[in-house]
Amino acid sequence: MPALPTPAGHVRYAVSGPTASGRPDLVLLHGWCNESTSMATLKEAFGTEHRILEIDLRGHGESSRVEDDGSMGVGGVRTGELGEPVPKALREVKVGDYTDDLWEILRKTRLRDPILIGHSLGALIVLDALARGYSGPQAPIAGVLLDPAPVVNAEVKAKWVEIAEKVAVDRNGRFRADFANSLFLPTDTVARHAITETMARFRPAVAAGSARAIADFDGEAAVRKVNHPLLVLRATTVERQLVMAAKEAGVPLTTGQTVGAGHFHHLEVPEQVMPMIRQWMRVNEFVNPD
Repeated sequence: MPALPTPAGHVRYAVSGPTASGRPDLVLLHGWCNESTSMATLKEAFGTEHRILEIDLRGHGESSRVEDDGSMGVGGVRTGELGEPVPKALREVKVGDYTDDLWEILRKTRLRDPILIGHSLGALIVLDALARGYSGPQAPIAGVLLDPAPVVNAEVKAKWVEIAEKVAVDRNGRFRADFANSLFLPTDTVARHAITETMARFRPAVAAGSARAIADFDGEAAVRKVNHPLLVLRATTVERQLVMAAKEAGVPLTTGQTVGAGHFHHLEVPEQVMPMIRQWMRVNEFVNPD
């Protein structure tokens, strides 16, 4: 995979799909303690019609391989941060750092008029990128937030501070395994084991830093700077404070909700998620009607 050098190590990415489709390019941004493979259903749904950029966020997936500490996942025992020390750029990461990486990769790959699609933590990166008001052919033109991490809700953000503290000492991954399982409905089956294992094997310092980034992100300020179309698809009720902030700021916001799936609804019920994204792109004239 191509890679972007950063203070946190190499951030790896991949580009696929048609280069002259006449449709906007799509960027897939995964969530907390996950990796680009967790967005596979989106690539499968749109990859023949759109150019697709997949990124393993700094410290995640293939972007973590050089600093691997030998973690063993659920049931394993971490005796400490083995191998290379965890860089400060991962321990004290901010959402804006992920956004900086995204922008450099967009410029490097020369994507055109990209629509950003982010899940969980990735959704916060989408908001931050749109709020920055980038210009030029690589500047994002819209965003899709898939069951985003807390954007405005102060009470839920405070819980992420507590999560970060617990994750920092979660040497055997059991806390994160339990947390991962809480994100699924009892009826969810798609990729449940794989996602739980992925979340549990992250180095505690990396996972904790990323959790603090979620807690610290000023989502309300970001929302008020966005002037691009936004689609928010939740597995539960849409965050009321997010809707209010977007309405007050005049953000062209569309909301939707899936049925019968937990946090990873784009994996569990893609037959609901993908048509909503397609229709939203048609309504906003990003693509021509079929």
